[in-house]
Amino acid sequence: MGRRQILLIAVWVLWSVGVPGTAQGQTGGRAGAAPPGGDPGVVVGLLSPGTPARRDPPRLAQSLEDTLSLTLEEAVIRGLRDSEEIAAARATLAQAEAQVTEATASALPQVSSRLVYNRAIKTIFDEAAAPPPVSDTLIPPAFDPNKPPEERFDLLSDLMIQDFMGALFRGLPFGRKNTYMATLTLAQPLYSGGKVGAALNVARHFRAAAEDQLEESEADMVLQVRGAYLNASLAQRLLRIAVDSRRVAEEHFLQVESFYQAGTASEFDLLRSRVDLENRDPVVIQAENGATLALLELKRLVNIPASQPVRLVTEVDPVLTEVNEDELKRLILERPALSAAQEGVAMRQEAVKIAKGDRLPSVAVLGTMGFQGFPDHALPPGFDAWRKDWSVALSLSVPIFDGFRTRGRVDQAQADLKIARLGESQLREALELQLEAALAEYRSVRAQIQARRQTVALAERTLELADARFASGLSTQLEVSDAALLLDQARVNEVQALYDYVQVLAQMERLSGGKMDLIAWGG
Repeated sequence: MGRRQILLIAVWVLWSVGVPGTAQGQTGGRAGAAPPGGDPGVVVGLLSPGTPARRDPPRLAQSLEDTLSLTLEEAVIRGLRDSEEIAAARATLAQAEAQVTEATASALPQVSSRLVYNRAIKTIFDEAAAPPPVSDTLIPPAFDPNKPPEERFDLLSDLMIQDFMGALFRGLPFGRKNTYMATLTLAQPLYSGGKVGAALNVARHFRAAAEDQLEESEADMVLQVRGAYLNASLAQRLLRIAVDSRRVAEEHFLQVESFYQAGTASEFDLLRSRVDLENRDPVVIQAENGATLALLELKRLVNIPASQPVRLVTEVDPVLTEVNEDELKRLILERPALSAAQEGVAMRQEAVKIAKGDRLPSVAVLGTMGFQGFPDHALPPGFDAWRKDWSVALSLSVPIFDGFRTRGRVDQAQADLKIARLGESQLREALELQLEAALAEYRSVRAQIQARRQTVALAERTLELADARFASGLSTQLEVSDAALLLDQARVNEVQALYDYVQVLAQMERLSGGKMDLIAWGG
């Protein structure tokens, strides 16, 4: 329940006492006359002398056995523990931690392995695997001394070529039915234009910003829970004021009724006190509804079932506090929100370095250990049957022209950096303006609280005197109604001043990032 609802209840209080000249305060015309279209019997029953049916005060708890006693500290703890906003901020922090790990991996060696089995069904090497076999009839002539040397040489050459080609094709991987290939690859970047280090710095700044954001979310939740607890407590105080006001009106009506029966009070005084009493009921209902809604909002924030009865233990009775303005201004410059904005600027600066790194060469070391096996069956070959293929390479990559893509990335990164710096400056100015506004409001409401409390004491004394004068026959019912009006106004103004004072102190605690305790709560 905020300022608007408090003012609405105040209007109800002012309306209920029957100010002279208003529709409720006037009893001109025939007594018992019904409004157009109304029931005359209802109006006659309302305005006729007699004791009205008593209205029991509303109950805020259903049962003392299952009522939950909730202090402000317990409400804050429950809010921080069960808040979805806090859970989301913690998930963002976990995400930042993962990004730091990912960025660190870019600077470490990358090792990978691979194993492939290939079964050839039909290949182009099936027919060209080796020359056709040599006929056995050529071997004896190749050693016949009766043959000319040239002919014997040609025959031997053909035999040797065919044997060599057959052995060669048998050792090559072409056309093999079963092939196993295993590789182990190592890649270690030596230099990447500074992009790896910049990416790691970005991840670290993001983690720091996430930690600041988590702290901000927790401070926001504390402020929300405190505000909801304050609203619920003040709403219940307004309800007590409304109930007490009706009780006083009922006691006064009973007094006037006894005077009327004794002949010392007029019928006008009796009817006016009766109307004054009946006009208190809508105010009590409105206050009861406001207290219920404020308590439901508090239950929502601290994750309490709506059907669970709750009793607020911490009394909102703040003690006037002196605020160290210089210390508060210093703490504002250390706000987690401002630190998060500064981390955002640092991230954008590193992003510019990453974009510029695309213009620089990169150097890396590559190592590969390869193994191949060609068994005659589908099972893997033995350890000694694997053929080894190991190599080491030094890779140098130099960008020459990329269609101005790098230039566009650099311009975009620099624009993002400018936006981040402007955002930080705007946040700083906003915090300073919020501080000045909070301090001005603090000086105003602090001066009002003591005055409101004194006014309530004076109004209570005024009503006592008015009742005594009326009992002695020295005043009229109108004087008593005016005194009751003044007391209701004073009480509502006191509650409003307390609400404003605690709210501005909570706002200043929020501006300090929760590092300055300003609210002293009654117990």
